[in-house]
Amino acid sequence: MMYIGKLAQLTGATPKAIRLYESIGLIPIPLREGKYRVYSDKDVALVHMIRRAQAVGFNLAELKELVALKARDNRFPIEIANELIATKREKLRDDMDKILSFDQALIELHEELNRTFG
Repeated sequence: MMYIGKLAQLTGATPKAIRLYESIGLIPIPLREGKYRVYSDKDVALVHMIRRAQAVGFNLAELKELVALKARDNRFPIEIANELIATKREKLRDDMDKILSFDQALIELHEELNRTFG
């Protein structure tokens, strides 16, 4: 059992972010002890997963869709999650190709400038 401050400390999320995750249904509304929210180790794991997903480019709307599907089907939609991850990785590879192309263009510009003016 822990309060929101401890959950925030353990996960690196702010209390405000944790309340947002609750309000949009990413984590269950916690039980209360008086006026204080009371969290469990499961909540720690959920908040960690949300933060990891955000760190690699998922937005809260995408995560909310997974949670909604889980609630509807009573199981985590691993196939859809895997598709979303594959799509993110494909976009990342495309972005990397663009960056490498820009880098090559900068190398060529550098060489041309040094040949012409150096």
